[in-house]
Amino acid sequence: MERLSRLVPNGVNDLSHQDLEHKQQILGEIAQLFKDGGYHQVQTPIFEYYDLFKEIKGTIEMDRMIKVIDTDGKVLVLRPDATIPIARMAASHGADPNELRRFAYVTSIFRMADDPQNVQSREFTQAGVELFGDGGVRADVEVISLAIRCLQRIGMAGFTFDLGQANFFKALTAETSLASEELLHLQHLIETKNFADLRRQVQDLPVRQEVKDALRAIPRLYGPPEAVLEEARKVILNSEMEAGIDELTAAYEALSQAGYGEFLAVDLGLMNNLKYYTGILFQGYAPGYGKPIVLGGRYDELSKYFGCDTKATGFAVYIDDLITAVKNQERQNGNGLR
Repeated sequence: MERLSRLVPNGVNDLSHQDLEHKQQILGEIAQLFKDGGYHQVQTPIFEYYDLFKEIKGTIEMDRMIKVIDTDGKVLVLRPDATIPIARMAASHGADPNELRRFAYVTSIFRMADDPQNVQSREFTQAGVELFGDGGVRADVEVISLAIRCLQRIGMAGFTFDLGQANFFKALTAETSLASEELLHLQHLIETKNFADLRRQVQDLPVRQEVKDALRAIPRLYGPPEAVLEEARKVILNSEMEAGIDELTAAYEALSQAGYGEFLAVDLGLMNNLKYYTGILFQGYAPGYGKPIVLGGRYDELSKYFGCDTKATGFAVYIDDLITAVKNQERQNGNGLR
């Protein structure tokens, strides 16, 4: 019997009543914030068809999904993502693509870690929103503001949000004829800010020198928004790149006017799966925590897979990471560290 008491699968954990109460309190605060913002909570099934995610390129890697076989022989997956099922829901029942709809969710996500040797967090909790029907910067500003208020609401201090622009890189690489594998490698080098390998990789590319210069510049386009946006305009090569920077500038200015400027940085090397995103994207970071606790951005192409061409943006808060970051901060503050 003692052996059976230790039989908990790798990557999942029990919660004590104290930890559960703390988690429920944080979830309650965030859910109320979503409700106050006009977002209506929805729920999608735990099980989804594998083909739903297989057919949509540039989302979740197939090997990271947890699969089961249904009684009819079809492959199912435990929900590996919240946005795709909600996009399906938003596109169903003859939905008007121009109707403004706000959805919220608090749900469990099931996904293998990036590192196959690390099986931690196969099950984790996300809370987030999806805003459909508005393709303008106003909608981007709304969801970024709401994401910032989530961290403010639960008392997180010293956090930052990096703003990026997926179309800036896409429009730059449109100036090349590189194969998808080469683009993915470049994307990885830029996102990880691997300057040495990027310099060597770009040097041998069959592209114009101004394209090489712009590719090398992207990972350095990070920091205070006004300075970065000014530098970014020096490497613009086409109207699409310019439009992307104009959008990002307008969003930053609106967020600053709303009082959120102190939390913002711009990172044009921020990729976060570019095939998924189509415009402004963002990540939220807690001080001293090595990975983002908020991920979001615009994904205007996703609903087309479900027969409804509607614009969309949203974000997810990784609740378990958020709780860990809050505990770390409380522990440091309790020791007199700031």
